Amino acid sequence: MTQVTTAGRPLSATQAATRRRLLEGARDLATEGGYEAVSMRAVAERAGVSAPTAYQYFASRDHVLVEVLTDLAAGTTSIVTARPSRRRDPVERTVATLRRVVQRMEEEPTLFVALLRAFLSGAPEVRDSRAGMQSSMREWVDSALGPAEVSDREAMVSILEAVLLTGLVSLVMGDNSPSDIGDDLERAVRLLLPPSTGS
Repeated sequence: MTQVTTAGRPLSATQAATRRRLLEGARDLATEGGYEAVSMRAVAERAGVSAPTAYQYFASRDHVLVEVLTDLAAGTTSIVTARPSRRRDPVERTVATLRRVVQRMEEEPTLFVALLRAFLSGAPEVRDSRAGMQSSMREWVDSALGPAEVSDREAMVSILEAVLLTGLVSLVMGDNSPSDIGDDLERAVRLLLPPSTGS
């Protein structure tokens, strides 16, 4: 079992529970009112702790929101890898898997726009958390490709990851919807992956 840490320090069971309540409070606030509804004071109040206590776990609003995003991304990774698409055609399997990833955003768009605003903020305290999210995106794409034979798999993963990230930026800017991201990913997959020649 992975031990929960903060600022590189392991947490006791009580501290881990407090951290979890803070994450849940931030998620609830972002779901209800978006990015602007989240403040460290409001998160602390939702979690039933003082603001100074909340700051012992998270340095800022962006920090706690990106940690929420990282948790959700890890959950998506577990779902995608544990229950891979059964479609035999590599193009259709890749498209189906990437659309499953985007589906979560379609279900809770207000929440994900808030989380992605924090992810894209550039705040130094979220650097490590951003790395975790980027790792998750790479895992989604790699899992989507599955056993497909690709001449340059690393390049394929990088390109599809870039399409996904571009879509996330456009979502935050209000220029895209989650379904648009799914459409862009599907177009990219169909352009990049050769069609199956099997029966």
